[in-house]
Amino acid sequence: MAGVDERAAAPVSDEQGSVADLTGALSAERTGEDTFGADSPDWWGGDRVFGGMVVAQALSAALQTVDPAMPVHSLHGYFLRPARPGRPVHLNVGHVRDGRSFALRDVTSTVEGKETFKMMCSFHLEEDGEQYQLPMPEGVGDPDALEPSETPIPFHVRELGPTQQRPDGSYQSTRRVWLRTKVDLPDDPAVHACVVAYLSDMTGAAFRPLSLGTWGTHTDASLDHAVWFHRPVRADEWLLYDLCAVVNAGGRATVRGSMYTQDGLLRVSMAQELLIRLLDDPSPEIWPAWSATKL
Repeated sequence: MAGVDERAAAPVSDEQGSVADLTGALSAERTGEDTFGADSPDWWGGDRVFGGMVVAQALSAALQTVDPAMPVHSLHGYFLRPARPGRPVHLNVGHVRDGRSFALRDVTSTVEGKETFKMMCSFHLEEDGEQYQLPMPEGVGDPDALEPSETPIPFHVRELGPTQQRPDGSYQSTRRVWLRTKVDLPDDPAVHACVVAYLSDMTGAAFRPLSLGTWGTHTDASLDHAVWFHRPVRADEWLLYDLCAVVNAGGRATVRGSMYTQDGLLRVSMAQELLIRLLDDPSPEIWPAWSATKL
């Protein structure tokens, strides 16, 4: 991932500074031919690093080993154990395949000598082909005309809430939210891919439809995470993140997400499974959906 935009070197506002902090934290720094380092920032306390940060740092390392003419089109990762904040992250990238139109990398993240995350990601030389997609959901409004959410994170947030509950208790969407960075990002597609990978884990409580917006009742921990980049995407332009809880069973939850731009194009898809083990001594609190993140 390229470095932070040169504009961040000048005196900046708090909003600009927080975006620069984010892009800097997501950037993996090369330490060897296929080895990289990063930091696990301790911005919000807690005992584990936000999963989106883990995914984005691994993607940042992989991107630096592939021809930029081959953008990332998919990633699939498993969280092996929590990564504690404030500890250095070591990333090792393996070259699985280098073909004429596809490249494949595996990435292992290690913290304090223990493997914390493993990911495979694939890159594809852009080409033309058949065009089809599911339509953008209706009734999502103009994000610039919606009431903003006050957040300490470096993203503008416009919460739409879930869709109406069906008679059987299910939802078409368990979270609908417009997101974008508070300031413009550099044009480097790698920067946007990593920020979008970070955003893809901002699910709020969409995976727990029976306790939406409630925290302190479950152990909520990501088990795996997959992202598909269908089209070029910018994280500094409005993205509608539409999430749907698929199934909760066996102490696990599966959630799917789709990111659309205002022109109605489906840019990114996400799927994730989480552990949702009920706590023995729950202390429920109602928090805003964005507060599930660590920045």
